[in-house]
Amino acid sequence: MEIELKYGIPDPGIIDSLWKEEVFSRYGSVDKKTTIPMLATYYDTKAGDLRKADAAFRIRKEGDQPVATLKWNDSVKEGLFEREELNINLTDSDCETPTLSKFIESESACALIEKVGDRPLVPVLKTDFTRKTMRIDTGTTIFEADLDVGSIITSAKNLDICELEIELYSGSRDELVSIGEDIAERFGLVPGLKSKYQRGIEAVESADE
Repeated sequence: MEIELKYGIPDPGIIDSLWKEEVFSRYGSVDKKTTIPMLATYYDTKAGDLRKADAAFRIRKEGDQPVATLKWNDSVKEGLFEREELNINLTDSDCETPTLSKFIESESACALIEKVGDRPLVPVLKTDFTRKTMRIDTGTTIFEADLDVGSIITSAKNLDICELEIELYSGSRDELVSIGEDIAERFGLVPGLKSKYQRGIEAVESADE
């Protein structure tokens, strides 16, 4: 289960003041600061079987490491996203023919695998962004703050990515929400209602109308 807050950053000019260790250290100790390029391709069947099942499948290069991710059963309320998620590290050769077969050992993913069947998966859209990360331990809750800046790339148009994600690793969801609300109020952030994938799909579908 993935639990995270997502906030849009309406004014990129605040990034320098937002992304400082002292902004997050007021909530606890900060470590594991990283910067990673993220290049992902999302796949579906031509008939959109995964999308119809409220699911998304991507292969993303996180630095040099390819990672396959399957997400489904989204629930979104005021920027708080809850969804089932599976991640599996791949080799470069695994990426040549995208497939859900790597998730076959997960009972919860089998229904999605059956929906796709033997139909090939084709690229739907891409995301290309840089992620800056800090891990924060409040003493009772551990969360990761991610600053994502880049683009959603679709056949219709490209969309900007400029957002803060705060993902719960362990501890209290209520504490995560309280911290997120405090940061959003201090920096004028806007609760996100759509994932990067949802935004890209909407751009493609609106161009097809």
